[in-house]
Amino acid sequence: MTVTLDDVACLLDIPITVRLIEEEELDHDKDIELLQEELYFTEAEAWAEVKTQFGVHVSCTKLKRRYELRLNMCNQLVEPAS
Repeated sequence: MTVTLDDVACLLDIPITVRLIEEEELDHDKDIELLQEELYFTEAEAWAEVKTQFGVHVSCTKLKRRYELRLNMCNQLVEPAS
């Protein structure tokens, strides 16, 4: 199942009036670059995901793991108040 922007708009009653992202043709090199810069994939992980998902798509499971990893890293950096 894929949740689309239209689904979110309907569920949250948020009007979508303009494009949020300019569509552009991406090649595999740009795909890899985006995964590395935005989701902190290693190059090997990014290539594997692009091959598995056939482009700039990330499985929901892997996306969730990425965010959990980043959240845990941030939580470790924040020291509890004394």
